[in-house]
Parts: sequence; C-alpha cells; structure tokens
Amino acid sequence: MTRMTFSLNHVGIKVIDMPTMSDFYTSFFGFIITDRRDDPNPIQFLTRSPDEHHQLLLAWGREPQSPSTVAQISFLMDDFVQLRTLHERAQADARVSKAWTLDHGNSWTVYFLDPEDNTIECYVHTPWHVSQPYGTPIDFGLSDAEIYSRTEAASLANPTYMPAEDYRAKIAARLAGVDA
Repeated sequence: MTRMTFSLNHVGIKVIDMPTMSDFYTSFFGFIITDRRDDPNPIQFLTRSPDEHHQLLLAWGREPQSPSTVAQISFLMDDFVQLRTLHERAQADARVSKAWTLDHGNSWTVYFLDPEDNTIECYVHTPWHVSQPYGTPIDFGLSDAEIYSRTEAASLANPTYMPAEDYRAKIAARLAGVDA
C-alpha cells in the first residue's frame, strides 16, 4: 500500500450565531477573516497563517439550542508560558463558560468551551510519553518549575513511560511500515 502524504490544515464548524463566533475567534485567538459570504448561508474563512487561506471555517447552519457535535478543536501552543497566559485569558473571558486543565504526561492542556459550547483544547508537548488516556488536573497556582517537576515524576513512575523522542521514533517506524 502506498502511503499518502498530507497535513491537516483546517477545520470547519457549523455555528448558530456567526457574529458572536467570529468575534470570539478573531479577538481571543487572533484569527483574521480572509474571505466571507454574508448572505445567504453565511460563511467565514479565518487564518493565522499567511500560508493558509483558512485554518478555521465558520459556516452558518447549526440549529439554535442544538448540542455541539465537535469533540474538540485543538491548538498546539509554542511553550508553557503561552499556555499559562491562555489559561489566564480563558479564566477571565466571560464568553468562556467552562475551563479545565489536564496534565496528560505527554502534554499540558487547557480545555474550555467556546461561546457555542464547542470544546477547545490548547496544549504544549512535554519531553515524556505515557499511554493515553491519562490525565490529572494542573495546578496553575504552582510555578512552571513545580508543574514540570510533578509531571516528570508522575511520568517516570508510569509503567508505560518512555521519552517522547523514543515514542516519536516508534511511531515513525510504524508509519514507514505502511509504505511496504
């Protein structure tokens, strides 16, 4: 079997209230609108990258009072300092109805609900790997060094622990086997 090469570059969600959702994603995350159709059936294309026309697509059409069908939309952050800042912003933003944190061993994660109750995940990789699902709350009242130390100790004590580099090499080997 020949392995296809691709990357996932955008996600689209149906929304109830286009102005509210557009305002949230542009002001909270810093997306810009690259293109739009306002009527009929509004749609907006948003990006944070000059290399991608859109990374997020907002499409009108979700029924009012309907539950979200989004399991999660995930954003990889550059470092733990940015994740801590995002956590503070999510806690302070009235548009965010719920926020929680998890130390997954292989990542530190802040989860929250956007204005239409879609789950957003913002995360940073750690240098460790443990099998998933795994998660304990992160106490952002601790210093970065204390959080790092706690995650390291818990990861090393986990029977599934391995360095993240070794895990990535293992996955790369498995993926290379698909080419055979």
